[in-house]
Amino acid sequence: MPRTVLISSLLALLAACAPQQAPGDASEPPAVVMHGVRLRSYDGSTLAMTGQAEQATYQRNGDLTATRATLHMPGKDQEGEQPGDTIVRAKSMEGNLGTRRMVASGDVEMRTASGMVALTPRATYDGAQQSAWGTEGVRVKGPDYRLQADAFSLSFPDEQFTFEGSVHTVLGAARD
Repeated sequence: MPRTVLISSLLALLAACAPQQAPGDASEPPAVVMHGVRLRSYDGSTLAMTGQAEQATYQRNGDLTATRATLHMPGKDQEGEQPGDTIVRAKSMEGNLGTRRMVASGDVEMRTASGMVALTPRATYDGAQQSAWGTEGVRVKGPDYRLQADAFSLSFPDEQFTFEGSVHTVLGAARD
């Protein structure tokens, strides 16, 4: 019997010392691959975001990658008015559930309930702050204006945009 315990202990020790792949190793497959994905994200018990993606992968460390994704972020009720969703579309979205951050890239389009459409190559989203920003340029078209800027930041709850760098604005009817 003591010999059986010794052999079992040695096998357990060898197994523990065996080389293992590092988490997130590129050769390691994702934990989950999903197609035709619909999502609902909550902040506590409050629905914070809905969306869909053509495909999504989930890693055990919380990393999530989605392709051809669309997200709907509800606006907050202000002075009794119920604003509509802000919609974000992109070819790729990569983020982490733990950090609540995401980077959208590839023809990123943001549409607000007020009719503003912003186009940028890349945007970073912070779920905790419900804000987004980008530094690779942005083109914006609203009901009666057009704008181009080097960088931007956006607060989703109140649809507050801030533009930085070289900013060019044209007032009047927006034209393509």
